[in-house]
Amino acid sequence: MKTNRNTIAKLIAASAALITISTGSAVNRTLILLQENNDGNSYMTDALPAGPTRDAADAIVDSFIEGGEAAKFQTLALGRYQRFVNLSDAACTRANLLAELIKQSKEGHVVDLAILGHGSPESLRLNGENLTGQTTSTLINPITGVRSTFTNTGSIRTLLSDARAREGSTFNFKLRLVHMCNCFGATTNDDWLAIGAKTSVGAPLMNWMPEPMITYFWDDFVKNDKRAIQAASDSLAATRLVWQFVPGYNTVQSNGLTKLQETQQVAAGNVNLIFKDEYQLALNQSRTVTVQASQTHNFPAVYLVAGQKYTFTSGSSDTWQNGIAPFATTVNANGYTPGPMDALRRHPANMMRLIGERFTRPNSSALNFIGGSGFSIGRSLTHTASGHGFLNLYANDMIGAYADNSGSIAVTIKRVE
Repeated sequence: MKTNRNTIAKLIAASAALITISTGSAVNRTLILLQENNDGNSYMTDALPAGPTRDAADAIVDSFIEGGEAAKFQTLALGRYQRFVNLSDAACTRANLLAELIKQSKEGHVVDLAILGHGSPESLRLNGENLTGQTTSTLINPITGVRSTFTNTGSIRTLLSDARAREGSTFNFKLRLVHMCNCFGATTNDDWLAIGAKTSVGAPLMNWMPEPMITYFWDDFVKNDKRAIQAASDSLAATRLVWQFVPGYNTVQSNGLTKLQETQQVAAGNVNLIFKDEYQLALNQSRTVTVQASQTHNFPAVYLVAGQKYTFTSGSSDTWQNGIAPFATTVNANGYTPGPMDALRRHPANMMRLIGERFTRPNSSALNFIGGSGFSIGRSLTHTASGHGFLNLYANDMIGAYADNSGSIAVTIKRVE
């Protein structure tokens, strides 16, 4: 139990309340922070041996850094999530998590869950209890030699059954992403997926450097529009650069790995999940958008996923114009054969042909353009995405010559596989 840090824990627990955040997003999302901090030991100081140095480090972490984690996640949520729920310290219990998952799901909010704390295989530590994953054990009768297999469902999977006991057999959580900093968190990935999470990310072994990996991951996923698997990979790589000069982190341990090597992140489920997942089309889902000939960039709120197949179809009678009347050229999405003056057009296809390309972010900043991603569409196309990215559509022209273009074409984008 805590001693001189109890007051701080109680203050943080008292603030474990729902915070409503103003945002213009059409999608209702809630960020839940589940943070354990009740035993006097911090997940931030697992690397230190027991003793006065460890105790002093724990005191600093418990008093300041973990409070800072809560403040950091609240700031991250501002303007991006409609709600933030802080379940830290005394509030970090299974009962509170269950209540919030039910509440947020019933009220139509998709939930992303960040779990910070200690862990062991198939177990995540909370306040005075553990969340456990499903385990299977085999016992052999010493006399008969008969093998008997026993399965322990664990307390993560029973979150859903407990919720259905309260809300009815058809109730489901709107749980989307689970990210765990805990050691061995990835051993529970299958359990979170089993209760409805779309994606789960965690460390399969010891996690010797939870920060700044936690910060990097959530910044990449929420702010930088990276896929869950990319955010996991990039945040791990960036964190290893920070810790590579720490004494002992490049020393091979008894398991044959250095601490830098042992610390990993594994993503399970829909690893291509992005924060703006409403941009990702479901199978057979379509979206019709209007592409303006006078705009250099038209973002239709569609995220292309590598390997997925899409069809593009434009209106049969839709046309747009290049030039000023009465000398304007009117064409459909197929465009027209370019002349000598059209050599500087953006794509080698026909002038005024409908073109698609990918961006890392859903805006027209040149820094976000994915080089070599352009593809010719015309009036219709079946296209398998060669990479990931936010779709941009445009009428093929010279980048500085869109002012004299006019008209628009309706384009229907459908995901087919």
